[in-house]
Amino acid sequence: MSGIVSDISKKVKQVDRKQLFLLFLMFVLAFGVRGHLLKYDYMFGFDSYYHARMAGELLQTGVVPEVDPSAYYFIEGGVAPPKNQFFWQFTTGIYRIATLGSPYDKDTWIFFVQVLPALFGALTVVAMFFLGKEIYGKPAGDVMALVAAVIPSYVYRTLAGFFEEDCLGFLWLVIGLVFLVKAIKDPVFNKKGIINAVLSGIFFGLMAITWDMFLLIPLVLGLYTFFGLIGVYTKDGFKKLIEFAKLYAISIVIFIVIATANYGIGWTGSAWAYANQSISKAAGAFGLPEAMAIPLAAIVGVLFLAFVVYLAYSNRSPEKKKSGMKTINIIAMLLLYLAVISLALTFVTTPKLFEETSVLGMTVGEENTGHQFFGIKYNALIIFPWLAMLLIPIIFYREKKGHLSIILFFWILITFFMAWYKLKFTYTLGLPIAAAAGVIAAEMFYYLKGRTELEQKIIALCLGFMLLVGIASATIFVPDKIPHISNPYPDWQGTLEWIQDPANISEDAKFFNWWDEGHWISFIGERAVSADNRNMSFEGNRDFSLFNITSDLSEALTIAKEYDFDYVILDSDSFLKIGSYGNYGYNTMNSGDPRIAKFLMAPHAAMLCTESNGVYICGSNSIPKAQMESVPAKWTTVSNQLYENTVPLYIYRAEDNSELYITNPAVNESMLARLWFHEDEAMKYFDEVYNAKGMRIFKVNKEALYANNNSMPLE
Repeated sequence: MSGIVSDISKKVKQVDRKQLFLLFLMFVLAFGVRGHLLKYDYMFGFDSYYHARMAGELLQTGVVPEVDPSAYYFIEGGVAPPKNQFFWQFTTGIYRIATLGSPYDKDTWIFFVQVLPALFGALTVVAMFFLGKEIYGKPAGDVMALVAAVIPSYVYRTLAGFFEEDCLGFLWLVIGLVFLVKAIKDPVFNKKGIINAVLSGIFFGLMAITWDMFLLIPLVLGLYTFFGLIGVYTKDGFKKLIEFAKLYAISIVIFIVIATANYGIGWTGSAWAYANQSISKAAGAFGLPEAMAIPLAAIVGVLFLAFVVYLAYSNRSPEKKKSGMKTINIIAMLLLYLAVISLALTFVTTPKLFEETSVLGMTVGEENTGHQFFGIKYNALIIFPWLAMLLIPIIFYREKKGHLSIILFFWILITFFMAWYKLKFTYTLGLPIAAAAGVIAAEMFYYLKGRTELEQKIIALCLGFMLLVGIASATIFVPDKIPHISNPYPDWQGTLEWIQDPANISEDAKFFNWWDEGHWISFIGERAVSADNRNMSFEGNRDFSLFNITSDLSEALTIAKEYDFDYVILDSDSFLKIGSYGNYGYNTMNSGDPRIAKFLMAPHAAMLCTESNGVYICGSNSIPKAQMESVPAKWTTVSNQLYENTVPLYIYRAEDNSELYITNPAVNESMLARLWFHEDEAMKYFDEVYNAKGMRIFKVNKEALYANNNSMPLE
């Protein structure tokens, strides 16, 4: 017993307390940057509410329901939650442990949902230190951790309340990389090496069962394998190569087993499909036949390996063999530079390589290209990945353990490619930029050796300036991010809390809604929705759009009967996005289509008004009270303004003068306007039950609806 205590005492004394304190400060910085949103009542984003709801179901019942009870009620058989439920199980496990097994409490669960992403993000920052430390040493690890703590693209996805799989998945990825590097850094097939390899595979497997982005692992490590084998063989010889291969195989096999047990063998096809599509399209950008891209790459790889074998076994003298190994490394280095050049040329020649053509793809913001957002996502730190990709081939050639840097090289290159072409992937480049910063720091520290004091100061200032830019960008970026649900107009938060009360809306009520508020209604409002951010029914999106834009009451009533909803919920933003309703309703992005163009021919908007000294301020408009009172609050066919002296406009106000609306003729004829402004014929079938701050809820008059069997035009 005394021996164990003595060993523990020795290990405690060996701890670098200064480094431990610095790491603690990194953790606090990372959590503090992300914890900004804890001052709000609810979570950030939209999908967070879905995950919170499904995990809440798990907490309450012990199982995730086979059919989602709160969404897509019109789909026969309902829709099933994803099979990949580890994220919910893991986070609810933390809840149960922290609350000592207390029963589910929604407010307490929301607090956990807010805190956990920031906590996972801060822990990932700590893990980044250890990754940098293992590859380059403590100073580079510090830089990696600092940049990971503040870079906006990664901060964004781990903000307090951004409760999605990626906030946890990245943690497993980085820890897995740490143990992989520990296993193959100085590969020895012994107990220590095997344990590190096994832990690496387990953490990669945890990423696989947490988040679909685990496909990064086979993509990055698949490309690394070739250069890893070359690097170990040319620097350490054949025996070390065998040790490396065995440890590496253990990690990969464990990962594959866990991923396959969770997804089936189909996940390998998904990884291959993305790689094949990306390489083929990039080849097409250079005028090469897309179908030949992968075969040509394979041929180059086989020829290079044949060349390696030739140099290894044809030259028996030590001097010739050493020269041959250098030649191999030079060729490998040139192949890496070829990859960087190809990446840059693909960006230049084909800025929209994966351009979306469907209505859903073109209107969902995250399906847009990502490069136009690099300024706010990465700021000046975007220079780091380019510099790192230029320096890593040199490190590979120069350093005995240079092959470890190749892991970072392909992590950077692949995620750079993903982020450039898809906004939804810009967050995947955040941590690789932090890794790239560590590469730059390591090289700066390398070149500082033996330099004059002036040169050291200049290099240190350059690095310090870039890091300060990252910190400054976080201080600007984070305060601008508030939960969308907390915006005061339209007031979704107040409306959802009203819906949640059974005294206002029955618990079994079904809402007809636009897709991007579905997760809010189902979690906060606790009522069933016709659509949500999963967009699992284009028909549901289409018909909600048609319901709003149609000028034919009979068409709107037919849709109401088909979906048999109890309430339709609308917000003032609908007046702004009615053109998007046209895109979905008619399944086209052609703004020149006359069915859509008519909505765009003149302004249509809603704005909040405030009163001061008898004058109402509505946007940029100052309206005296008497004039405001003269503006109609009820639907009318009489325009009261002209746009550019040609197009009639219909100006409305809320009954309490709190809002001002502008509609053009097409918008004014729509069901949206007729409901909002209480057109007499439409209101025979709908009763307004809620009206506040840009929000309206209308209850379907089922008796009148199902008594109506005749086509009934609005006029």
